[in-house]
Amino acid sequence: MSLLVVLGSGGWIPEEGRMTTCVAYRAGDVLFLFDAGSGLARLGREPFNQLVPASDHPVHLFLSHLHIDHTVGLTYLPALWHNPTVIHVPPQDVLGVGPEALDALLGGPFFPLGLDEIHPDVSIETLAVGQATVEGVSVAVRPQPHPGGSVGFRVADDFALMTDTRFDSRAAEWVRGVRVLFHESWTATDGSSENALADLSGHSAAGDAARTARQAGVDELLLCHLPPYKEPAYYEVMLAEARRVFPRTNLAFDGLRREL
Repeated sequence: MSLLVVLGSGGWIPEEGRMTTCVAYRAGDVLFLFDAGSGLARLGREPFNQLVPASDHPVHLFLSHLHIDHTVGLTYLPALWHNPTVIHVPPQDVLGVGPEALDALLGGPFFPLGLDEIHPDVSIETLAVGQATVEGVSVAVRPQPHPGGSVGFRVADDFALMTDTRFDSRAAEWVRGVRVLFHESWTATDGSSENALADLSGHSAAGDAARTARQAGVDELLLCHLPPYKEPAYYEVMLAEARRVFPRTNLAFDGLRREL
């Protein structure tokens, strides 16, 4: 049995109860983490720290892109675990920069220590577009339309994560048949001025996510990377809009668990 846990379900700005994007996937003795938003900090507290395996087992951290709301958690690493850690970064032809760009985040002048100084056993690897096997688990990577580039992840048939992406009609075939689809939902109403602005910045509406889920035939859609500072009623509008297209839709929230 594998376990999915949402550590951060929001986008851009962390707020009370909803940190920025981070999803944990525990498969046997290996912990996979997808994005290093502020939600990564939850691994330092009960009950989330129970996801971290014994110190001789590896942690693999996959970054969809390098925007700060998805990478700030890298600065938390020394407080969270000391396991051997591999940070998987999308390739330069997707992001326009190589993994050395992380040196600008970790190290002077923005952080007192470099990555090799804050963690005893950490490495950075480029994860090519296509399909790879990591610790015996199939991980597929696909480029997404987003300013500066981003990638989506598919982990076997268990789940897929599509965040920081405009609607892409070709994505449905790629995620076809996964049990859980995490898809960003940045606005509530297709065709609105707010949605037009979201599209300009490379984001999707709730209806976009639902169309992808319906076309892909997934078991469940979880709306994630939700916009900060919205009232609960706004999220309910998003959910209702998505459910009109794909009834098996729920809102992601920090602490949500799915056993797979």
